[in-house]
Amino acid sequence: MKRYYLLFELKMLIHNRKNWLLGLALVLFFPLYHGQYSQQPIESLKDKKNEEADQYNSIFKAFPEEMRETEEGKKIYDNLTEQASLVNMQRFYLWDDTQDDDYIEDGLRLNELRLELHAAGNKGVHPSFVVSEEAIEKELALLNYYRAKDVPVVSDPFVASQYVPAALDLISGIPFSLFVLLIGSTMLLHDRLNRSVMSGLPIPYMQRVGAKVGLHLITITVFLSAAILIGWVSTGLKAGWGSAVSPVLLYSGGTYTAVSAVRYVLLQSVSFLLIGLLLLVLLLLLQELTANTYAAVLAIVSLLLLPSLLYAAGVPPVGWLSPLAMADTGAVLSGEAAIRFGSGSMDYVHAFFWFIGLTLFLLAVLYTLNRLRYVRRTSVQRIVN
Repeated sequence: MKRYYLLFELKMLIHNRKNWLLGLALVLFFPLYHGQYSQQPIESLKDKKNEEADQYNSIFKAFPEEMRETEEGKKIYDNLTEQASLVNMQRFYLWDDTQDDDYIEDGLRLNELRLELHAAGNKGVHPSFVVSEEAIEKELALLNYYRAKDVPVVSDPFVASQYVPAALDLISGIPFSLFVLLIGSTMLLHDRLNRSVMSGLPIPYMQRVGAKVGLHLITITVFLSAAILIGWVSTGLKAGWGSAVSPVLLYSGGTYTAVSAVRYVLLQSVSFLLIGLLLLVLLLLLQELTANTYAAVLAIVSLLLLPSLLYAAGVPPVGWLSPLAMADTGAVLSGEAAIRFGSGSMDYVHAFFWFIGLTLFLLAVLYTLNRLRYVRRTSVQRIVN
């Protein structure tokens, strides 16, 4: 009976045209959005180094003349001079793919000199030209990854290995949550239309919940996997493949590390599936409580928007809002969420634990709710009899 019920739910899901349209929209998003993405003024590595080189002219002009006569001032000026030379050499190396090793070594030395200036208080350097320690940490993470993995330096931000992670970050949060909620909005539709028949099935309530949520999660997984694959292939054919092991910055444990593009995409995919599972269970619970799908979807979207709305209004971060803010997994993986809410613990490890813990809690609430209904129903039957 359980097998037939599972096949019945699968058949209902397959014949749901709305879900196919949503899946098609997700699949088409990646190749279509690349056209707009490639037109955006995204700074490439070459652009960044050209800008850095131009800044040193302004740094030297603004450097106080009186400091050049002191011993400390001479050391700082020599430090800046070496920095300018290293940046210009990096600009040259980026035009020659065979000199990636030289680019990396000069980059490591450059950031070592920047850290020395930070230790000296950046005296004589205008604040607008000071490279932040966070930016230095990010660049060191990328350079150390290039050296450790011996992968080519990718300077084009529009190749597939750079575009797909960026596109996944873009749809994380509210866009993906809406996709999940719309996919799951009809989970209980057939049960409500045929309540007398469905309530008489000899299948435990939680097993029916598991079948519905599981099949919808598998559907989301299939659509997401197809979208990533098609997006990667279409972008690779159009703008170049890049390298699947090229580095992408990942925030974890209060620091930035560089991981391969493939690992980043896998982490983002896992986070999507965990937040998808959580949202499906929450949607099912609210539908059981309110018997109104529109109200349930609106309540969840409002809840997810709450951290951003409070942040925009200038309200200080509240600790209990952290799990809601973590629904934007792109911001969590990139470290943007940790900076925005001032919490170093807002990384993907904590997010995964929160998603799993909240899902288990909501399943427990569903089980308890169903158990209470069963006890109340049997009690009424005994009184009637």
